[in-house]
Amino acid sequence: MTQTNADIFNNIVFNLPKKRDENSVDIFLENTYNDYLNEIKKFGGDLQIQLKTLIPFIENQITLIKESLTSYLQGSPSIAFDILSRALNLLDINDYLPIQKMDLDTFNPTFYRLRISDSKTLDIGQLFHIPFEIREKVSTQRYSIPGFPCLYLGDSIFVCWEELGRPDLNTFYASRFDLSQSKLKFLFFDTFPNEVKKKCFPKKNHEGKLFNLLLPYLCYWPLLAACSLMVKKPNEVFKPEYIIPQLLLQWVVSVQKVDGVVYKSNRIKESKHAMGTFRNVVIPVKTNEPNGICPQLKKKIKLTNPISYQLLIISGNKASPIPVRNNDLHRVMFVEIIEGEKSVYSDTIFGQLESKLGSLPAKYI
Repeated sequence: MTQTNADIFNNIVFNLPKKRDENSVDIFLENTYNDYLNEIKKFGGDLQIQLKTLIPFIENQITLIKESLTSYLQGSPSIAFDILSRALNLLDINDYLPIQKMDLDTFNPTFYRLRISDSKTLDIGQLFHIPFEIREKVSTQRYSIPGFPCLYLGDSIFVCWEELGRPDLNTFYASRFDLSQSKLKFLFFDTFPNEVKKKCFPKKNHEGKLFNLLLPYLCYWPLLAACSLMVKKPNEVFKPEYIIPQLLLQWVVSVQKVDGVVYKSNRIKESKHAMGTFRNVVIPVKTNEPNGICPQLKKKIKLTNPISYQLLIISGNKASPIPVRNNDLHRVMFVEIIEGEKSVYSDTIFGQLESKLGSLPAKYI
């Protein structure tokens, strides 16, 4: 039986994030890319015709990513950065990168940040990025530069909690961040195949549509895959799965075409009991200061005073009614906190915290 384009795109080859096998990260990616090229060459019809001219471009992207990774592993991070920059610049010049502004009309500009602390109260500024004077505390993240402060946010408190390794509810504070008036521009690396499939391969169109969305996605998928590798050994100091996304963040800082990266959390396992966007955002600082926080970012981003779970309970857990935007409805609906059990997000402690934070005014520091 002949496969339709929808059948081909449904192949596990396209699935993200990727879980590395026993092979080293470079061999694993090479095998992944070989499988990817084999699959996209199977597309037929109009998609095949239009994609055929892009195959050399995609192959070149793969070559550059592999060369960048090899250079890094051989002890030449500067060469690795230069090579990956070539790949990114080619994607950028051809308008294949998903770069857009964070605005109310297109995206939900509400994000959250948690901070673990045993203090009875925290100042609003303590929920921003790590201050410059203690930059040595900047730990390795998927998107990070050692010693370079960045503001890390999640689109739900649940995502932030998972990213921190599920800390005790009594040990963290949370703030809501409002990016609606920030005019910040982001690289949206948060689109996984299931979302593309719904738009480009609906039930009544098995050969594909919206090629203006699908073709760029197929071009930057190799880079997205390299940035979406699940960490095989989370307790080790060096995580090879972080090499490419960290180089990408250096490109963001160097080129200054975008202000940050929106990306999917790899800590939320795929489950029929979980439904949400589960996104993170990283925003690098704009300046280098002797102390304090970035003066440019604090003029662009609003946030609320931080609250804790204990304060939520003590306050009576009553939030003022606030209007619900359509984007809010799609952000997080269900989560799997207890294995095999679906929880309505608004009923969880995280949903209640978000409701309370939604009733608090966001302000500039």
